[in-house]
Amino acid sequence: MAQSDVAERIKALQSLSEKDNTQALNQLLAMGSTLSGSVPYAVRREYLSTLVTLQLDAAKMDAAQASVSDLLKLAQDSKDHVGMVLAKTKSAVIMALSGKTDAAIGQLMAAEAMALQAGDAQALWLFYAELGRAQLTAGRFEAALESILKSLQYAKDLPRHARVSHLRSLNLLSNVYMLMNNWDKALQVIEEGLPIADEVGSTKLKATLYLNQGTALGKMVRPRASLEGYEKALRFGRESGLVPIQATALNNIGDSYLISKDYPKAEVFARQALEAYRATGELGGTITAQSNIGFALMGQGKIREGVAEVRAAIHLSQESGAKTDQEAILGELGRMYEQSGLYHEAVATIREQQVLTEQLFRLDREKSVATLQAQFDAVQRQKQIELLARENSLKDAEISNQRLQKIVTLLGAVVTIMGGVFVFLLYRRVRKTNRQLREANQQLEFHSIRDPLTGLFNRRSFLDLMGKRSVDSANFRREDDSPDGLMILDVDHFKTINDTLGHAGGDVVLVEVAKRLRSTVRDSDMVMRWGGEEFLIYSAKANAEHLKNLAQRVLKVIAQTPIEVAGKSMTITVTGGFLSLPFSGLPEADCNWEKAMQIADMALYLGKVNGRNRAYGLNRLLAPFEQVMPVLERDISAALKAGMVELVEVLGPMPHEGDLPSHPAMLGRAA
Repeated sequence: MAQSDVAERIKALQSLSEKDNTQALNQLLAMGSTLSGSVPYAVRREYLSTLVTLQLDAAKMDAAQASVSDLLKLAQDSKDHVGMVLAKTKSAVIMALSGKTDAAIGQLMAAEAMALQAGDAQALWLFYAELGRAQLTAGRFEAALESILKSLQYAKDLPRHARVSHLRSLNLLSNVYMLMNNWDKALQVIEEGLPIADEVGSTKLKATLYLNQGTALGKMVRPRASLEGYEKALRFGRESGLVPIQATALNNIGDSYLISKDYPKAEVFARQALEAYRATGELGGTITAQSNIGFALMGQGKIREGVAEVRAAIHLSQESGAKTDQEAILGELGRMYEQSGLYHEAVATIREQQVLTEQLFRLDREKSVATLQAQFDAVQRQKQIELLARENSLKDAEISNQRLQKIVTLLGAVVTIMGGVFVFLLYRRVRKTNRQLREANQQLEFHSIRDPLTGLFNRRSFLDLMGKRSVDSANFRREDDSPDGLMILDVDHFKTINDTLGHAGGDVVLVEVAKRLRSTVRDSDMVMRWGGEEFLIYSAKANAEHLKNLAQRVLKVIAQTPIEVAGKSMTITVTGGFLSLPFSGLPEADCNWEKAMQIADMALYLGKVNGRNRAYGLNRLLAPFEQVMPVLERDISAALKAGMVELVEVLGPMPHEGDLPSHPAMLGRAA
């Protein structure tokens, strides 16, 4: 085959892969066995680069990795930066698919200078598209958006396949909007992309776009249209031989049936999704599909079998270090136990989730501190660079001044005046920069102690408060010596609100609940968003009677007026647990604030089990501390039955119609 014929054949197979990836891959492999050593380097590079792409789309991960190694060796032997960038980019794609997202981002960032130096539009488009995809997976939305917009710009400069590349970048842009919960904007981008997919004849991209369309419509509470989008994605994914798309579509169809509580169908599609995800080697999808199988089985009453599947998924997430997935699965498992009437198992699972939540919070806090330090260091480095630049500018001005003085005194005077103006402008710029830096520091300080959604104090602010909490030297501050009060609250049926109205609707509810809580407490009280749909009230100098009255006010103000969300009116209720600190006159060395929070949280969960829309408070111990605490820390219901503690129950107002029932479901996945 002539060299020009080889190049044209590769281009034709690239176009064919947009419609039938399997057929294109088979023909490309057959063509590879006929290539001779006389084929030019650029053609061999294009062949290997195309081969990796088709192998990845067919979920042949090992073969793709081997082809990447061949591509990298070929580029290194030829000292070709373009080939090295292509190989490193595709290697990073494989890392990200196997769950090593941070490593993938690190490899890409290290190769950015080489990519820019190479200056090849095709390599730069691929580089920024895959960097944006990895940043998106890692939750770095602003960085992802910047990278994807760069890929869109480079797509315009491509000598061929410009429309297809532009479409791929548009699809990534829709993913950014979806993960930022901007569903309208995501649909707008998807609808812009679908006609282009028809125009270029790309079945691959039609499958991907329909998959994302289904996810967006699901979040906008349009279940029938959402399911239709997933089914189209599955059909086109099968037509084009895209196993990853098939896996995600099957998983999301299963999610739809979980939401509607059609558990037998949910199990069927979850099992198909699991098989497909295992073929792709995508660990995150495997974890999701296996946990969905478990939830579908539990929904059918097969508790033991379902729990085994869920625990297997949790084990996989533990091995991969995916603690966020593990926490979400534990929360769903606790709700399924509750739905099945297995309250003891539900409590144990929620406790397990709480331990993991606390670990994640500590990790987030450490990352936040590291981020702030990095930002501070960056500002300091920038200031040093600016100072050096100013010094160099002044030195240059001085040298120029000396030379000009040798020529003519008048021109020297002019230069002196211009130098003064320059210094004055520099001074104004420095003053503006310092002002902006002070404003940025003030914003950082505000966001470090405030929840960005509700404006309430965050968990960190409460931990700081407890760290400064003074206990007298004898550690014996009695309950009647102006105790403080702790009240933890949880929005009832919040998952159903998210599933029904989308995360944007859930955010509206959280903001309104926060607003009502602020209007209910004293100015001296501290209201915090504890995490997710949980809130915490810290009320200084609050005796038992004050806490009971506060609970009555909170339940009333939250439930008495429906909340308007997306044109729908719904009654929102909360469930709470409260007690005084120190508890029952105990020294805080015996029952510190952390233990008190644990007890209050158990009281909250007891309220959930007994019907929600109520608050339970523990007034005092009715038996010796050494006898009560081991029982109370393990099982609050047992302590109550044994008459070891005094319980106060506060009931909320009767809810209006529209209070939503709960159901289990995993979140849909986007392509």
